[in-house]
Amino acid sequence: MAQSAQENRHPDGMSRSIVNVEVLLHFFANEYRDCNLLPGLKNIACPTRGLGGEDDPTTPIEDQSDIAPAVPANLVTFHRFKECGHGAYRDCPDETLPILREFIARCQAEIGEGEGN
Repeated sequence: MAQSAQENRHPDGMSRSIVNVEVLLHFFANEYRDCNLLPGLKNIACPTRGLGGEDDPTTPIEDQSDIAPAVPANLVTFHRFKECGHGAYRDCPDETLPILREFIARCQAEIGEGEGN
C-alpha cells in the first residue's frame, strides 16, 4: 500500500509555498462555483500527462476523467491511480515517478530533435 500524503510530504514543503489568504478567500467566495477550465483545454499545444488519484477529495476522479478528452488527443495521456489522493505523485511515487521521468525524457528528446541536435 502506498504511503499517505502526510508520510511522504517534503519537510520544507509549506515553507517553500506562497499562500495569499486574500486570493484564496476571493476564489472560494466568488470564482470557485463557476470556475470551468475545460473549454480552454482545447488550446493546449504541448504534450500533457495527467495523473489522477481515485481518492482525490478535491477533484473527484470522475471530474479528472473529463480533462483528458478536452485536450487534443494527440497531446494527452491520462493515468489513473488507486489509493492516491490529490497529489498522486506524493501518494504513489513508485507508480507515478517512472511515468513522469519517461514523459520528461521523451519531451526533452523531442525538443532536442526539433532544434537539429
